[in-house]
Amino acid sequence: MKNFFQNLFSYFYQRIFHEEMGSRLKNFLENLSYVVGGTVIAILLSSTFNILAGRVLGREEYGKFTLVCAIAVFLYIPILFGLHTAMVKYGAEKEDFQRQSKIISTTYILVFFLIIISIFFYFLFFSQLSKIFSVSPEIFSLSIIFAVLFAFYTLTTETIRGLNQMKIFAILKSVYGAILLAVFLFFICNKFLSFKSGVFSMYFAYGIAGGVLLVFFLRKYFKFNFDRTWANKLMRYSFWAAIGGVSFSIYTDIDKILINKYLTISDVGIYKAYYFASIDVAVLLFGIFNTVFFPTASRYENKEVLFKKINKFLPYFIVMGIPFIFLCEFVILKLYGKEYPFNPLWAILLGIASMCIWIDGIYGWTLSSVGKEGVRIVSLAAVILALLNIVLNIKLIPLVGILGAIISIILAFIVSIIIILSFGKKHLCH
Repeated sequence: MKNFFQNLFSYFYQRIFHEEMGSRLKNFLENLSYVVGGTVIAILLSSTFNILAGRVLGREEYGKFTLVCAIAVFLYIPILFGLHTAMVKYGAEKEDFQRQSKIISTTYILVFFLIIISIFFYFLFFSQLSKIFSVSPEIFSLSIIFAVLFAFYTLTTETIRGLNQMKIFAILKSVYGAILLAVFLFFICNKFLSFKSGVFSMYFAYGIAGGVLLVFFLRKYFKFNFDRTWANKLMRYSFWAAIGGVSFSIYTDIDKILINKYLTISDVGIYKAYYFASIDVAVLLFGIFNTVFFPTASRYENKEVLFKKINKFLPYFIVMGIPFIFLCEFVILKLYGKEYPFNPLWAILLGIASMCIWIDGIYGWTLSSVGKEGVRIVSLAAVILALLNIVLNIKLIPLVGILGAIISIILAFIVSIIIILSFGKKHLCH
């Protein structure tokens, strides 16, 4: 399968760029093939989980599950504060054990203190935050636990990524998916048909997969060695990455929270089904690609060569991408069942939105690989994207319902792409 994937990519590469692949690209492709191989299994397992959750729990309970996930994405930001991105950036630059050990140890110690501070803050302002998110205390409590476990899983998997251990990364993705589905099936067999069955399944998957990584693969890098020099460097980079993280959480999950506010929790469930079938698929595929792409781009000294190749490849990708997402939506929504009817207009627009997210992502991460100057521009674009998305959702959801949330995604990402290219081109072409 790996050889087939590499030969297929090599064929299209030569047809588009009219040149042979270099050694660096071959290495990138090899790592990518490992990630693709492992993640395909994880995709099948996690997709089965999501579709089963939608069918078995029904739109309302699935909507509650979606709200827990959406709120947790906001709550985990202060816990990591962008440090996982900074760790990948600097850890991937050089394969030096002592350097990587200092970076990883310093990052983990910083994150530990951020977890303590964040949890204290969340419980101190528990009632106020519950009201802001328009959810019950139970849902907010579950979201806090979810955020901590999600942050732990993200930190451990990003560490493996920064170390360029893509085989391990791919295997653990599969392990995560297997645990997630197995625990959920156990709950279903025991008639535990509540949104909490989906939440608890994700708790187990995050905790066990992250714990395996930490104990068996990352323990040797952690020395309880806090390096102030690296702490300052990591925090300076992570500050801008955290701004981007806040914005990411807003524009990926604020729509679900506002749909719950202006429409119904059942509408959250059906929107989640469409979102999963389109944007989540696109984001997942981009995550597979970026797992290898960002560390590889960080090693490129001449970003202009990379930037030009991206520009040449994107038109082909868009032409193939929109029909692919549309097909995914049609198939996945059929699997969800009759409670989730297929809307062709929503499907086409979500296909366009998915491509906008991919374009924004690939330009954004290429610019972030430049360093602090690049991540500043990406963060600025993300902030504007998030603010614009909030305004558009508030205006459009009450007027046209779920369609308003989809249009908001497209318009906000187009503006973000324009900002990244307008201000970032000088850093990529010099």
